[in-house]
Amino acid sequence: MLLCRILPAVFLLSASLSCASALSTPALAAGAAHDGGKARKETGRIDSGAFLRAIVAVRFEDDAEAAQAFRQALAADPGNAELLRQALVRGIMSGAPDVGALARRVNAQSASRNQVSVLALGNEAARQGRWAEALGYYHQAESDLLTHLIMPLLMAWGEQAQGHAGMAVKSLLAQDAPGLTPFYTLHAALIARAGGMESRAQELLFRAQKLMSGSDVLTARSCAAWLWQHGQREKARELLRSLEGTDPLLSLAGPGLQENIGVFPVTSAREGIARAYLLAAFILNQQGREQMHADPAGQGRLAAAQRNASAFQFNEASRLMLGFALEMDPTLVEARLMLAEIQNEEDHPEAARETLLHVPPNDPLAPVAMFRLSMFDIAAGRLDDGIALLHRLSSEAPEQAAGQAQVERVLGAALLEKKDWQGAIAAYTRAMELDRKHGSVDWALLSMRATTYYEAGDWPHARADARAALAYAPDEPSLLNFLGYSMTERHENLPEAEELLRKAHRLAPDEAAITDSLGWVRVEQGDVDGGLVLLEKAAEQIPEDPEVNYHLGEAYWRLGRRTEAVDQWNMALGLHPTPSDEGLIRAALARADMAPPVKPDEKMGDQSTQQGEKTP
Repeated sequence: MLLCRILPAVFLLSASLSCASALSTPALAAGAAHDGGKARKETGRIDSGAFLRAIVAVRFEDDAEAAQAFRQALAADPGNAELLRQALVRGIMSGAPDVGALARRVNAQSASRNQVSVLALGNEAARQGRWAEALGYYHQAESDLLTHLIMPLLMAWGEQAQGHAGMAVKSLLAQDAPGLTPFYTLHAALIARAGGMESRAQELLFRAQKLMSGSDVLTARSCAAWLWQHGQREKARELLRSLEGTDPLLSLAGPGLQENIGVFPVTSAREGIARAYLLAAFILNQQGREQMHADPAGQGRLAAAQRNASAFQFNEASRLMLGFALEMDPTLVEARLMLAEIQNEEDHPEAARETLLHVPPNDPLAPVAMFRLSMFDIAAGRLDDGIALLHRLSSEAPEQAAGQAQVERVLGAALLEKKDWQGAIAAYTRAMELDRKHGSVDWALLSMRATTYYEAGDWPHARADARAALAYAPDEPSLLNFLGYSMTERHENLPEAEELLRKAHRLAPDEAAITDSLGWVRVEQGDVDGGLVLLEKAAEQIPEDPEVNYHLGEAYWRLGRRTEAVDQWNMALGLHPTPSDEGLIRAALARADMAPPVKPDEKMGDQSTQQGEKTP
């Protein structure tokens, strides 16, 4: 779902520096060792165990563990300003209850005071309704491009909370920030409505809608709520339906969005400030993505490592902003969805899962969170949990929802992994039926169902699906390989199988599995010498594949190179083959045991053959 458009990269880079640099693990390590070259009064011993635990926890994004470890290290060395700052940052990210106390300690030391501490104290005052104090803290934040981005929103919502909605609206509309104008306009509209300025709210809401370069969930929901409350109900419903069309997964939330159509998503200053932090998090996250996907050509390994480190820092800064957002509004599902995506992209599915477990079940976007949670469960090996969530979504989502096909697709893959062939076939079939209702056919679904039929032992249906998929994707190497190799296994029309596999090999000459398939079909047709060259190449590429080693052993056996054949089969047996492959390998070894001994003249012939083959 689109939360905002991407701002110019130079602006984003500058905007993130103040937070990203403070979150750098190397900077922390240096600070703990010698405080960046500055003299520091030693007030306690260094708890190296706690410090190392904190560093590891930071890298694994275990914020709760990092916060606890930093606090433990800080207890042993309470004068360490860097430990204090990091305990605060990780406390915010993990939602720790003592963030305010830590922020006051940081703020009390002029040397350690920073943007994070004053924002944390401002947020604490805002949560407690002490708005004048909150604005005072926000005013203390040093001016940089990050605070330039969010400070107008924080200040405007603070003014609205004190009854100065008109002043807040005027302030936001006066901001000279072209990239942010749509969002300032939207927040001005929400502030105007909260302040009872209905006509002004209407004007600004639909101005913001026109200014947005793409579909924005907050804008669409806000405009739909205004239309609904003012009697334009069909127009409101159509607006939300058009929003669903921008992202298939949003269609899963369709019933909830329609049920809550008359409810404004932002009705208080706390919620408005949470949205401001969410916007900052999104921008920082986008810059992190740009860093990760920057063209590395000619930059070398060092530049690539620096690029990855920079992307990590942007993600850390984004997660800090999301921590602030969830401090102000723990029910903000969009913040939890974004945080979970960052955690999952950095290979922490358990942390992502934990984040989504706190999504309110009655929120309109809860089905989207449930879908993502099911995928994290599956990735973490909790197949039963993930499948249960998908079954629930499958039963609750509207049949015409575009996202329902995606649910059935993922359910099919999970059931396939669980070896529930019939369940997977049924899920893939439902997904294809839903796609057809929307006027599309996905060859990948046909391919996945073909694979499932194959695993279930239903070759006629597998073959039919594979051929149907090839009609839509005739140049897809994986499809050509699946059909050609499956035909080879059954000795079914071997010339056609070879033709399919030759085409696959032309399209993907470096794909070892396809090279193996082509070599095997040639062996099966009697061209053992020609097949052997391909099989040996495949074995060099994937030496730990038991099926490839079995094929290579079979080629050696048919050429009379029996010792090498047995060696390959024994190797294949030790590579944990599938039950069906293991049966073939054991049968081949049994055949070798029962074979008559090789006569001396045959051994010499065998050796000369091998030497001849190895001679250029």
